[in-house]
Amino acid sequence: MQKQRALSAVGLWWRWVLATLVGAAIGNIFGIAACLAGVHYLSDRLIDLRICDTGFGSLNCPVSTGIVSGAIVVVAFVSLMQYLVLRRFFKSPAWWILASTFGWTWVAFAATSLAYTAQFGFVINVDGSFAESNIIDRIPVLAVNSLWLILAGILLGVLQWLVLWNGQQSKVSNLKFLNGRSLLWIVVNVVLVIFMAVAILTTFRGQGSLYGILLFFLGFTPFYATITGATLVKMLYQSKKVIVKVDAKLDAKVDANSPLPSSDENSQLEN
Repeated sequence: MQKQRALSAVGLWWRWVLATLVGAAIGNIFGIAACLAGVHYLSDRLIDLRICDTGFGSLNCPVSTGIVSGAIVVVAFVSLMQYLVLRRFFKSPAWWILASTFGWTWVAFAATSLAYTAQFGFVINVDGSFAESNIIDRIPVLAVNSLWLILAGILLGVLQWLVLWNGQQSKVSNLKFLNGRSLLWIVVNVVLVIFMAVAILTTFRGQGSLYGILLFFLGFTPFYATITGATLVKMLYQSKKVIVKVDAKLDAKVDANSPLPSSDENSQLEN
């Protein structure tokens, strides 16, 4: 059987980026259909069952159902394509599909909820009169919804990192993978969702729409693929360097502990 050719760091990076972009392109085709089905059909069924009467947070029931339905389909395709890259390096990367689908669905829902959170509006005074509400008055609500998005990003990073840690194929103990640059995966995911929260607050300004969220994630995907691809390269190739160093130390210990040949053995070798 022919052995797999070693993959360079650049090769891994562009395969990850390509897999993410292709998965997003295919996933959005089916994801839009799933979103429309959630808005116009599934939401009515959930309302009839009294599962989703008024919606969740700043989202009504049709929007909540639509974004969840669409996100599940899109992320399933993206994570499937990423799995095809990861299976070369990890024992059981199939868990990646489940972890990514669950985590990214929460991120998409929290991001949409933040986009729909009004930054301006009106409030009713005690005497029944209306007063204009500015963004200062809305800071507590915006902060809470932004925090939900950040927590969703932390959950996504931890779940994916656990899959990478559990499936690490190396001669080094899994505890070694806990150290160093492997934790960058969680940090990078947190930084990305913080950037996402800031971008949503400045872009949508409380005037969210499913069409706008679709365009936002289409623009965010190449940025995400580029950054996470570089992080994955750092993690994998750093762990390989650790393995090489450990193997070198073990070889040095073996050479130091091996007994020197005796004089009789030397004479036999000379004869």
